[in-house]
Amino acid sequence: MNSGILFGFLVYLALLAYIGWWANRYTKTEDQYFVGGRRVHVLAATLSDKASDFSGWLMLGYPGAAFSSGLGAFWAAIGCLFGTLADYVLIGPRLRIYAGKFRAITVPDYLEARLKDDTKLIRVLSALIIIIFMTAYVAAQFTAGGKTFAEGFGISDNTGILITVIILTAYVITGGFFAVVWTDVVQAMFMLLTLIIVPFLALSEIGGFDRATQIIGSADPAKLHPFGGATGIAAIIFAISYASWIVGYLGQPHIVTRYMSVEDPRKLRRPGIFISGTWTIIVLWGAFFAGFLGFAMYQAGILSVSDPEKVIPAMAVELMPSWLAGFVIAGIISAVMSTADSQLLVASSAIARDFYHKVLGKEIGKKQMVNISRLVVAGVALVGLWFALSGPKVIYQMVATAWGGLAVGFGPILTLSLWWKRATKEGAIVGMAYGLISEVLFEAKIYGWAFNPDAPGFFGTIGGWFNGIPVFFVNFFVTLIVIIIVSLLTKPPEDVVKLHEEIFRKVPIEGTGKKSITETRAKSQVENVAEFVLAKGIA
Repeated sequence: MNSGILFGFLVYLALLAYIGWWANRYTKTEDQYFVGGRRVHVLAATLSDKASDFSGWLMLGYPGAAFSSGLGAFWAAIGCLFGTLADYVLIGPRLRIYAGKFRAITVPDYLEARLKDDTKLIRVLSALIIIIFMTAYVAAQFTAGGKTFAEGFGISDNTGILITVIILTAYVITGGFFAVVWTDVVQAMFMLLTLIIVPFLALSEIGGFDRATQIIGSADPAKLHPFGGATGIAAIIFAISYASWIVGYLGQPHIVTRYMSVEDPRKLRRPGIFISGTWTIIVLWGAFFAGFLGFAMYQAGILSVSDPEKVIPAMAVELMPSWLAGFVIAGIISAVMSTADSQLLVASSAIARDFYHKVLGKEIGKKQMVNISRLVVAGVALVGLWFALSGPKVIYQMVATAWGGLAVGFGPILTLSLWWKRATKEGAIVGMAYGLISEVLFEAKIYGWAFNPDAPGFFGTIGGWFNGIPVFFVNFFVTLIVIIIVSLLTKPPEDVVKLHEEIFRKVPIEGTGKKSITETRAKSQVENVAEFVLAKGIA
């Protein structure tokens, strides 16, 4: 084991340990444990949002896709960028306002209160969706951590997975949401620096971009084609298959929970979009070019890579001094941890708070709830560990499957409930149940993560129509339609409709205090609504 790499990593680990210790002082109640007491600064919430979003997929899965597919993989970056913007426009501000009104600290809290569900079915379905797909998502992060440790320290993937589980579970149990948010901020900066440095070092090593494209073109000309060499309908399907991540952003509980924690919903617009958008553009550019240039280095005999998804850690070890490579390895591990910690926290809230406390009606103290949640984190981590050790160990596909389940389960009902006053609990229950059952059947039993014509009978025919398109992309819109139809056939309570109209009615520019009409018009309507809501004491 290289002592320089180990030194750089241990310095990073010590920093995480200090943050966990510091955050524990502010984690005494479940409100603080799950949403940081709703006092998280927008900069911290925004960076935490993106760090928890991209995960080991950004540092291993996506560069691996660029390594394998070439220029066409850039469509995934486009999907992720526009998905990020959609989250901040469609979900963030309105969810924060509603969460403040209902004192909701989890997504199931919000959905149950917004749709006035007294059957507890929405909460039960939410818990099942979270437990099934979040555990699978956690397993993907553990696998990513295992691959990184294996490449950086010369150990087996399984040993690396065990180390990842131990480190990550320890600081989530210790610090709760504050630890997650502030370690995510540090991890976001590690990820940013890593994905700026590595591509430039690769360019220098390979002899420039022209030289890299020449090598890649000689090895496989399709890797220089924006659609992987496909034309016509096949080219459109190729682009959709990569860009389909966009719809998934609307339904990821570990991401949208960040919006519920921010101190001021107005800051989720311009400051939030600017910070998040800038960070996203830089890291996606870096991750893509790291994989793309890594393939050129591999073809030129400069780099030895046993697995395309290990290209960035392999480049760090090859191109950097050992101590600096240790920090890069730490940056990759940070990407893994920044998502898995959020997912563990959301999964623990689904079991401890949403099911044990709310559904079963077990009345316990707030401190006891935090302790139970910590036990649940350990339990979910063990299940995720088992899946990681026994699963396929292909991070891109593992993340796509879990991402899709959460996208279909939560995305349509979250979006409709925030923007459409006619959304009903019946529509939510039927839509979420369909989303859960169909995603499990289609992805686990019939198609895998993308449609294909190999399925038997009728399912094979459908698979032929959508061949190559991710299952969750089509299923998202089917679920959306199901919820709309059922909601139109049922009727929401009048007080629910009135509340929605009151909170999100168009705020007149007159009567907005001492500010001039010009100053008021300079703001977006969402910002004016948020200001009105805060002034009225609704949030």
